[in-house]
Amino acid sequence: MDPQAEGSRGRLLQQNQDEGEDQKDRRRESEDIDAIESQSKPLLTPVQTHDSIDVYEGTEEEEPPKDSVKWWKRPSILMLLPPFILYAIALGAAAVPRVNLVLTLVCQDYLNRKEREVNNGDFTPIKLVIGVDNPECEIPEIGAKAATFTLYMNIITGILSAMTSPRLGQYSDRIGRRKLLIFGSLGACLSDATLILCLKYSDHLSYWWLLLASTFEGMVGAFTLILAVVHSYASDCTTFAKRSSAFSLFHGCLFFGIAVGPAIGGFVIEKTNDIAVVFCGVIAIHGLFISYILFFLPESLSKEKMKLAKEKFAEERRKSADSSTWLSSFMKIVNVFEPLNVLWPKEGGNLTKLRANMVLLAAIDFIMFGVGFGSITVILLYSKVEFHWTTKFASYYTSFVNASRVIGLFVILPTLTKFFRRKPPPGTPAGGCDYLDTLIIRGALTTEVLGTLFFVAARDTPLFMAGGIVASFGGLGSPTIQSSLTKHSPSEKTGQLLGVIALLHSLARVIGPTVFNGIYSKTAKTYPQAVFIVLVALFMVAWLGAWFITPHVAVDGVGDEAVERLFAEERGELDESEPLVGRN
Repeated sequence: MDPQAEGSRGRLLQQNQDEGEDQKDRRRESEDIDAIESQSKPLLTPVQTHDSIDVYEGTEEEEPPKDSVKWWKRPSILMLLPPFILYAIALGAAAVPRVNLVLTLVCQDYLNRKEREVNNGDFTPIKLVIGVDNPECEIPEIGAKAATFTLYMNIITGILSAMTSPRLGQYSDRIGRRKLLIFGSLGACLSDATLILCLKYSDHLSYWWLLLASTFEGMVGAFTLILAVVHSYASDCTTFAKRSSAFSLFHGCLFFGIAVGPAIGGFVIEKTNDIAVVFCGVIAIHGLFISYILFFLPESLSKEKMKLAKEKFAEERRKSADSSTWLSSFMKIVNVFEPLNVLWPKEGGNLTKLRANMVLLAAIDFIMFGVGFGSITVILLYSKVEFHWTTKFASYYTSFVNASRVIGLFVILPTLTKFFRRKPPPGTPAGGCDYLDTLIIRGALTTEVLGTLFFVAARDTPLFMAGGIVASFGGLGSPTIQSSLTKHSPSEKTGQLLGVIALLHSLARVIGPTVFNGIYSKTAKTYPQAVFIVLVALFMVAWLGAWFITPHVAVDGVGDEAVERLFAEERGELDESEPLVGRN
């Protein structure tokens, strides 16, 4: 071969190799920039979202351009808050009538069976007034049957929701948040319509048809999926620094609805003497919610974001199909716990710390939600037996505790975020949760422990109520935990991640009531405070776990040295003479 030609060929190969290295460097630099910008910009991109509407994308310090679209056409948490408040009120308004409906229908069936046995099948069906107190139903046998049937309803809803929530959450990353919000609300409408049918035709339909309402509710993921999709929408619209405040607003609205809704429902029943009116009103609210989402709420995900999520999902499916058999593929579909893999990332840097943080945060949230949901019934039963609370006084206590929680979420958490959260220096990569997040989580768990200890020690109403108020400020933990989790995951997996949290919440709403009601029933005669000691032990486990959360873990493993600098700066260990990260 000609030496000159061979030399030219070698130079050409070297040039191509250099160009390849340059492309890799540019791609790596682009990934670093994307990760850095996620600290100061929302997850929205400066591209078209839907219906050819341009969405402004800017930093917190920048002002939108004069020719930007109108504010009502831009995705914002303020656009979603009003309909979500209505949804929360509807959720609260239906809670007490639903329990009353179950108790009365079970009681009616029980009394009819007894009447049939006494008269050898010749009897006139008993028609109880649903929505008022029926003295005939205040016997242990009926109470036990109603409690067991309510547990069946919770199990069906919880299991189905656990199966559907993570997949629907992941689906929202590919088709947008609005469609999933509409789908979830339609399922709630079907559930409430089934309750109305069972109420109106109780002579022809057994109360076991109420399980169909639980089935409809579980198939759409129940309220846990709605909350997860709402949080996904908020994640799309907010920066890392403001995400916990955004989540706290939605949690505050949820507890506000739970506090105000029952009072509205009770007022309607008192004026109409018809419990069906409440469920019809709830369906009407869902109709307003769906109409608002359909015609007014802008989509938070851009077409490019959804396209990227679809491409990554298709790539994962191809890899899975290449390396698995039909049996393993089928098992992945039916395996409820398979979506939990999102908490155990397989790529990127800092995998050990990243995985530990995600698992710890999810476990702490599971404990807090499970204890909170599962202990409600126990607390009300305990107070009625030990302190002889009336239903009216118990309602006041519930409203008071929820009001304290709302104050914490609407006032305390946003104030802490505004005055104590430091802006990341220019050039800092996306670094997971920060010191303020970890302090809020530990503080929330501390108040839960103290409040529950008050329950153990209380022998009168004032101390018991004080325990409830102290424990209510533990509500600051859940939005902070969930926002922290989103900081450990790529933006295209936000819906999938929060869908997994909905899965854990669905399991918790089954496990929590079953365990705590069982403990209380076994110890009510000997030592009724035993269940609260178990609650303290669980909160202490979560509190200890919170101390192993590592702040500033880079999401994609980029810029680890910059993260360590920020870590040292917050501890006051950074030499002030050195230039800040990212400044040239």
